[in-house]
Amino acid sequence: MSDHLREEDFIHYLDGRLNEAARARLDRHLAACADCRGRVDELRGLMGVLGEWQAAAPSPRFDAALRARLAEEPAAAPWYALRPAYAAALVAAAAVLALGVYLWPPTPPDVPAPVTQLPPPPLTPGAPPVVATPRPGRPAAPANDELAAFNNPVLLENYELLEEFDVLFEPVTPEEKKSL
Repeated sequence: MSDHLREEDFIHYLDGRLNEAARARLDRHLAACADCRGRVDELRGLMGVLGEWQAAAPSPRFDAALRARLAEEPAAAPWYALRPAYAAALVAAAAVLALGVYLWPPTPPDVPAPVTQLPPPPLTPGAPPVVATPRPGRPAAPANDELAAFNNPVLLENYELLEEFDVLFEPVTPEEKKSL
């Protein structure tokens, strides 16, 4: 084989975590490749040394020395202890903010513009009466018909404005609206 093995393959080989097929493939490669064989030998020696290593126990005086050293160091100020300059700056900023909120002009509420309507033309004596003309394609209504006003677009527009005020009208069913 011309390719060398990866480091992970060496570690799995030495730990015995490879299945039989992978182990046989590595054995064949190690038999043919001197570089990989040398690397496996180095790792075997390293793993042997690591297996012999024992952690040193701390000295019996370690705990006492650590506690004494911690007692000598000054305690850190709590997070809420501010320096006087920072406290003064914080109070000044709060005062400016409160003053700005107090002096800010209030905005007027959103009020819609009043609806203006032109006054009706004055009635002059001797002038011909205003007669509602029928819409094109509709027959003229008799003079005593209450719905004749609906043929006049100006009167109809005024009626639709007044229709918004429910107090002025009795409830009307959808069938009654269709007949209007």
